[in-house]
Amino acid sequence: MTAPVLAYKKFYIIKPAEGTNQIKNPIFSPPDHAEDWTASGAGVTIEETGDEQRFGAYCMQVNTATGVASAATYGGLTVTNGDDYTFSFYVKGTSGQTFYAIIHDASWVAKATTNFTATGYWQRVEVTFTSAENSSAYKVGITRNATTSTDPFYVDGVQFEQASAATTLIEGYMPGCRWESYARNSSSIRSAQYRKGGEIVDLSDYCEIVQVTGLGHGDWNQILTKMTSGGDMYQTHTRKSRNFSIVVDFTGNSLSEIETNRKAVIDLIRPDLLTGQEMIVRYQGVDVNGDEATHPVDIVCVPLPATLSDTPDLPTYQRAVLNFTIPSGLLNGAYNEGAELDWIADFPAEFIVKRDANGNWVKWGGSSYDSLMKGQGSVQGLNHYVHSAVEGPDGKVYVAGLFTQAGGVTGADYLARWNPVSEAWESVISGISDYVYRMAFDANGDLYIGGHFEQIGGVTHNHIAKITGLDGTPTAQALGTGLSATPNSLIIAPDGALYAGGTFSRADGAYVWYLAVYRPSTGWQPVTTDQLSGYVNSIALSSNGILYVGGRFMNAGFPYLAKINTSSIPGAMSPVGVAGDITMDVNSLAFLDNGLLCVGGRFNDVGGIAGVSKLVAWNGTTWVPFGGVPNDRVEKLVSRGNKLYASGSFTKVGNLSLADKIAVWSNGTWLPIDIDLPGSGYTTSLLPASDGSLYIGGLFSTTSASENAECGIVSDRVYEIGVASASANTYPFMQVRGPGTLKSIANYSTGKSVWFDGLTLNAGEWINLFFDPLNLIFQGGWSGRGNLMRYVVPGSDYGDFYLRPGSNTLSLFMTGATTDSGAFISWTPLFWGIDGALL
Repeated sequence: MTAPVLAYKKFYIIKPAEGTNQIKNPIFSPPDHAEDWTASGAGVTIEETGDEQRFGAYCMQVNTATGVASAATYGGLTVTNGDDYTFSFYVKGTSGQTFYAIIHDASWVAKATTNFTATGYWQRVEVTFTSAENSSAYKVGITRNATTSTDPFYVDGVQFEQASAATTLIEGYMPGCRWESYARNSSSIRSAQYRKGGEIVDLSDYCEIVQVTGLGHGDWNQILTKMTSGGDMYQTHTRKSRNFSIVVDFTGNSLSEIETNRKAVIDLIRPDLLTGQEMIVRYQGVDVNGDEATHPVDIVCVPLPATLSDTPDLPTYQRAVLNFTIPSGLLNGAYNEGAELDWIADFPAEFIVKRDANGNWVKWGGSSYDSLMKGQGSVQGLNHYVHSAVEGPDGKVYVAGLFTQAGGVTGADYLARWNPVSEAWESVISGISDYVYRMAFDANGDLYIGGHFEQIGGVTHNHIAKITGLDGTPTAQALGTGLSATPNSLIIAPDGALYAGGTFSRADGAYVWYLAVYRPSTGWQPVTTDQLSGYVNSIALSSNGILYVGGRFMNAGFPYLAKINTSSIPGAMSPVGVAGDITMDVNSLAFLDNGLLCVGGRFNDVGGIAGVSKLVAWNGTTWVPFGGVPNDRVEKLVSRGNKLYASGSFTKVGNLSLADKIAVWSNGTWLPIDIDLPGSGYTTSLLPASDGSLYIGGLFSTTSASENAECGIVSDRVYEIGVASASANTYPFMQVRGPGTLKSIANYSTGKSVWFDGLTLNAGEWINLFFDPLNLIFQGGWSGRGNLMRYVVPGSDYGDFYLRPGSNTLSLFMTGATTDSGAFISWTPLFWGIDGALL
């Protein structure tokens, strides 16, 4: 298909005008879609589609039949004697096929008709007539003439209005418009006080356009930082406002005619027409036949004072300049793009799940969704829960736990690895006699494992071993005579030393009191000269060599949490803060990149600080509370940068409800995870991997709970924002319909997300979310819902949730949805210049 070739540039000014569109749902929004339209012609049907829309997320698809005139009609329209009425619409049909638009009276007598030929692209068609009667039963129709083709055609942006020519589209959700009564089931009304909608006035009716300047590539500022070594470092760019000009010739047979035309243009652009509002200059490129050769572009602008300031001085001719400023520096598409969004997927989740860097928790298995951890076998994960997961230097994910089956792979008992490239489970080493609890990698890529096992391949290892040769034939090496019981935590220090803390009291047969260090040259040694009174749950090593130890020990000088300088081992323990600051078990320790030590456990207060329980941070000199208190113990902390993942038995952090007992501390607030795991189990392992994936392991099972996991589905429909030259972030509109509980909306391409807590929509209830920060509105269609912002989780990116140019991976997560539920997104494409709007 060959696009129409640009031959002429047309410019229009939008003049504010009140108007009413009698077509009830002009852009075929859900759930009503095309319910008020009727197919005409044997075998002809109509339906909605989200593949070819011109406005919003849907349009009407007319499925034609061979050999018959194939039409879609709409009735119940009201006309008044003596008034002009215009029927207009956008249509996209197969290039070369002939169509006509028609207005009928109540008896199907044609009152006005216009014929047109489809170009294969969207084109706006209109037909006007003057009514000679009063009636409320007029009809309109769009017909493809009889042909052998069964190609469908598409219709959007339909309007029937009392006007002598088509005006800009009136639709109840659009800015400056409202529904006459029920949304999508009544006429739409446009206010006369809105300057960006109304009559489309052709400038060439009053003057001849000679030249247009300033509508090419826009202007911008480069942000540079001076380098101490010379030169500048580029950081980013910011768009600038810019001016454009339209050079015109006013001609006429007299000075009076010229000034009349000038006055008409002045009345269109003068700033006092509607004070405080921007105006619209619309650009439309056409071919030699007058067909659209570009997308229509709305230039949102304000007139400059220097426009038409000189009066004519010749009786038949005046050259003048219309000057404008574009505040945003960008040009808007005079149309919308959009997509339907999926809102939920359910899938079997057996003890481990993965979310990839694009936000996907699932993959399509042909007839249903599968876990990303299914691999090549039939099992959707493991057959028992995971204690820990670590990422190896080979990029594979190693998991340890109670499982004895991983994707049907032989020799994967208690220890297995997931290959994210081949998406398959692999064995690591066979013959482990019991479960593996903890793992750690050293700088050489060797894996240390600790657990309840005593043997590997029939050889005694006593709860700990080193596995070498992971890239070939793995071999287990004993570390001395091992430990007397299970290690709960393993750390490899920068000097290669292995630190272990746990339930063991002896290492290499000597007493070490739950905490030991191993070096090949010395074997196992105690870390401290103090005898801990109870077991160790977690250890963490700071960048300056301080080892922090948390657990159930209740030594008077350092109960539950202690520290020791590893430069002098064994040495004396000392408290973190003041002895007695921590009042109960410490279960997990983790460092953020900013140096904060995060401490999670069972304790109810810390150092007498009000509102601190179960979770706290230590900055080296004082305790730092997190916003929000977990309502039960914290079992696991994992950090990635300055983001902290926490899991345990808590179901709330502050006011945030957490059904799966997982929370993420990010940007100074707690956020949930966008998945609902099966059953009521808890998480035992969290791994944010280097490729942006997130792995969650725990005591959850579809088989045991008889229910699937639920998650959002990353949309595969939100592709190009505008055409190839659309080049700026755009803020979308979303509508979500119940029933269901809206959990989150995320754009994994930008890293922006909005979280909701407790927003359960009733059947038939809908909400509209306008993300434009200059017009940020979250509104419900039901007044009893109240202010929607009270459901938004603090820390959400609701003020900066945007679509970037190019492809975007979006996920909307809503549980409890039915076939009546739904969601869609729409946006306005933005352009650097009009030369980017070619079809």
